Amino acid sequence: MIDESHVIFARMEKQDVELIKKVCEARGEDLSDFVRRSVKMELARLSYLSDEEKKALGMFQNDN
Repeated sequence: MIDESHVIFARMEKQDVELIKKVCEARGEDLSDFVRRSVKMELARLSYLSDEEKKALGMFQNDN
């Protein structure tokens, strides 16, 4: 569990926010969960996360 959380804000185009809300509703998740996972996936894609963290996000690729 996270010991300390921080709030960040980002401005986005209205149509992007509406689409994200639709996706969240379809998945049964809230907006904050969607944003947190999206940021983590980008960090993983850029190789800032460990292989274990990438695997937990479903992004781990076997080099074999």
